Amino acid sequence: MKRNTIKWRIFKYNIIVIIMLITLTTIIFNVAIHFYLEKDIVTQLNKIAFNAEDTALQHGPDFFKKMPPTAPPDHNLQNNKLPPIDPQDTSDVFKYYFMLERSLKEPLTLLNADFILLDQNKVRITPFPDKHDSTSPDLIKQLINEISKYNTNNQEKYISFNLSSTNYIAIIKPVSDKNSFGLGWIIIYSNIQQINQLQLGINLILLLILIFSALITIVFSSKVSNKISEPFSHLNQYISYISERNFGNKIEMPVYDELCELVNNINIMSEKLETHDKAQKTFLQNVSHEFRTPLMSIQSYTEGIKYDVIDSNSAVPIILSEIKRMTSLVEDLLYLSRLDAIEENYNYSNLNFNGLINRCVDSMNLISENSNITLTINLPKEVVKIHGDEEKLSRAITNIISNCIRYATSVVIIELKILDNEKRAQLIISDDGPGFESNELPNIFERFYKGAKGNCGLGLSISKNVIEKLNGKISASNSKTGALFLIELPIDIN
Repeated sequence: MKRNTIKWRIFKYNIIVIIMLITLTTIIFNVAIHFYLEKDIVTQLNKIAFNAEDTALQHGPDFFKKMPPTAPPDHNLQNNKLPPIDPQDTSDVFKYYFMLERSLKEPLTLLNADFILLDQNKVRITPFPDKHDSTSPDLIKQLINEISKYNTNNQEKYISFNLSSTNYIAIIKPVSDKNSFGLGWIIIYSNIQQINQLQLGINLILLLILIFSALITIVFSSKVSNKISEPFSHLNQYISYISERNFGNKIEMPVYDELCELVNNINIMSEKLETHDKAQKTFLQNVSHEFRTPLMSIQSYTEGIKYDVIDSNSAVPIILSEIKRMTSLVEDLLYLSRLDAIEENYNYSNLNFNGLINRCVDSMNLISENSNITLTINLPKEVVKIHGDEEKLSRAITNIISNCIRYATSVVIIELKILDNEKRAQLIISDDGPGFESNELPNIFERFYKGAKGNCGLGLSISKNVIEKLNGKISASNSKTGALFLIELPIDIN
């Protein structure tokens, strides 16, 4: 999978999101379960301690009534034992311990709880003072140290600590003020290794679930990224076809709404490129034909002069006429190419549209008189101001007037109107000639388009290009008397 593709980016971001979700889920879950278990452990331990305290205080007088007064404690834990008691006392203490152990088993809990009894001198009470039991001396020392930190002797305290790599939690309940038989503290403690192992097991299960979910998500993400990137692959292939000038095919495939506009624009672009390609080929064919005809004429008359077949006095005017025609054609081609160029500059200025039209008509008077055509002008009294390039706009209007003179029978009418509440000016140029054929109208402004009754040329194409560059519109139609051209330009209201 390439790294600069949409597919890779979608896949990469999904992987990042998956990793972040796994990390956040693991952290949040562990924090939540830690607080939950800690709270639950304290609750369970408190319940056990309550039962043990209730049992110890309720039945303590039955077992400790024969015990002699306790001796001052020896805080060296190796000798931290009660003074010797008789066998009857040992039996009572044993029974007392057995009863307390039973009270620890009654609550349903995950804790493996145990207890330690201390007298008021912080000396442990045990039925086996001379025997080793399961309670670590270090554990007893740790608990007694916690009791020594109390400011008062009647404050219940929860503690958690680590001893020999084992985690413990304990509740210390002072009961010296609740009994008269010498019991000072009841300590309920439990190691929470089992709870930690349970949490570890839950984490392993959670990790397996997350890994499995991540794998499913990765597979799904890969398929989704493939599905998203597939239209772009088709578009890329189709655009490569366009680059090879294969414009005929259209993109016909289901795409997302976000790509519909792109696909439609590419199809429209393809159609326009195909139209442009055909127009360009037609243009080149017409240009070659337009140049070939005068060149052949020039060549023929030149050879006739060379071999004394044609009189030079009659041939030279024809040759000069053809040369003039070719020169005019080349000038029009160069002018149109400049208009098409992006860097072509327009010298904008505020123009008196009435005066510009008059100057265009004046420049065409001689041609119209030679063709016996009358130019009629109908302009409004108020001066119409427009913003444009005088030279280019004059050429555009002159080309249209010239075209009308060529096909008019007797008159060409030029009329200026103001439209849209003095926001747009409309110039109407019409003649009384034969007009256009219905199939000619869509192609009137195409370059070198040749109608059934006309000649090839670039004049109307130049006019259309200039008018549109000046934010105007131009159109051609048939009137009741002949051809009709409409030019609309925005009025300069400043």
